[in-house]
Amino acid sequence: MGIELRDVLPSDAPSLAHILIEANEHAFRGLVPDRCLEFTEAESTANWQRFFAEGLPASDFMIAAIVPTGEMIGYIWGGPNTKEPDFAAELRQISVLPAYQGQGIGRQLACQLAQRLLEQDLHSMRVEVLRVNPNRIFYERLGGTLFSEQPYDWDGFILPMRVYGWKDIRPLLKQHPD
Repeated sequence: MGIELRDVLPSDAPSLAHILIEANEHAFRGLVPDRCLEFTEAESTANWQRFFAEGLPASDFMIAAIVPTGEMIGYIWGGPNTKEPDFAAELRQISVLPAYQGQGIGRQLACQLAQRLLEQDLHSMRVEVLRVNPNRIFYERLGGTLFSEQPYDWDGFILPMRVYGWKDIRPLLKQHPD
């Protein structure tokens, strides 16, 4: 399947919301209280629209994965790390529709993220992922190393959040499936 990667546009807000809600439902239903998943696509779309109206943070970027029919099926968001000095960049979000997971799309997005970060002279990266997230193994398969764990408050429900990191993201460029 040919996947086109392109920059996310403000008009993509409804697609981003759909992907995020579907992926969260798939990953977290039964693992977190239902109240954590009550966010609707309409609410998420409104949040994305506000986000784009305020402007993507300087040096951040978002990349969309598009199938030949024109449907957005995944996205990745990254940029400079502002949380700690150990890593130059941060993968802020990655999400792929459940029906398309396990097909290398996340790897393609991660490879493109690494390329864009390296173009900004950012050579290391971190990502935060809930320990209960069954998709966290994705980061381990990409060579991420567990660096720390800290509490995360999701609508009043405290969960362990893991921080994975890459001291050198150049090997991610080789992760793109042929």
